Amino acid sequence: MLAEPLLRPGVTACIAAHPGRFSNGKLNRALQSVTAQTRQPDAVIVSNDRGGRSAAWNRQQILDQVTTEWMAWLDSDDEWLPRHLEALLEVAEHTGAAFVFPWFEPVGSPDPLGHFGLPFNPATPHHTTITFLVRTELAKRVGFSDAYLTATPERRHGGEDWLHIVGMCAIAVEEHLPMVHLPERTWLWHIDGGNTSGVAGQGDAA
Repeated sequence: MLAEPLLRPGVTACIAAHPGRFSNGKLNRALQSVTAQTRQPDAVIVSNDRGGRSAAWNRQQILDQVTTEWMAWLDSDDEWLPRHLEALLEVAEHTGAAFVFPWFEPVGSPDPLGHFGLPFNPATPHHTTITFLVRTELAKRVGFSDAYLTATPERRHGGEDWLHIVGMCAIAVEEHLPMVHLPERTWLWHIDGGNTSGVAGQGDAA
């Protein structure tokens, strides 16, 4: 069995997209927010789910390609504010956290989650959204699953990103890995009715 290659220092910006985001300008907007970062990423990976497979499949394609020690997700219809990466990496360095998430400025709707500033406990996790910074090694141990697509509606909370977060929380509890909330609004969540919520054929993927 081949050993996993060593991860190099740095952070990868990870953007899962679909054809609608290429044509409606949202992906360009997201990429412009990456290039405007005060701390530039060391790599950028964009995966286009042309076959309409699923958000979990698409995110896994990205995860499999990341070779840096850190990775940071950005949904292709959202934007990072300029200090997003810099702020998250500073928190990771100062706290030793394996996972850091900030909060968002909602655009087009009130905050649908209401967890801003709430301390994060991986033993009893609440949704952070996918826009977090994480050690790649931890993320790769969990991966992404489509299991939520076949779950009953009441168990479909959060989609593929929630299952990924819960999986990392379980490891963090067992191995005492810090998972930290940065109570700053470092990105824009565009809640405009075009969101796909990880389901192919929904929102602007239809």
